[in-house]
Amino acid sequence: EVIATYIESLESQIKQLSEKLQVLESRLNQNSRNSSKPPSTDFFVKGKPNPKSLRKKSEKNPGGQEGHPGTTLKMVDNPD
Repeated sequence: EVIATYIESLESQIKQLSEKLQVLESRLNQNSRNSSKPPSTDFFVKGKPNPKSLRKKSEKNPGGQEGHPGTTLKMVDNPD
C-alpha cells in the first residue's frame, strides 16, 4: 500500500513536470516572427543569408578611353 501511494505521487510529479516542460519548450520556440516579441530578443536564429550580387566583374579598366587627353579644373585665385 505504501509503495502504491509512492508510485501515484511519482506519476503525478511526472505529469506536472511534463506539463511544465511543454510550457517552457513552447516559450523557447517563440521568436519575433511567431509572437509579439521584438527582433532584438531573438537569439540563435538562422535567418536568410546576406544577399550576394549576381553581377559579374567587368573586364574593362576603370577611367577614360586610352589616348584621350583628360582635362581637370584649374585652381583660381578668387573662387565663387
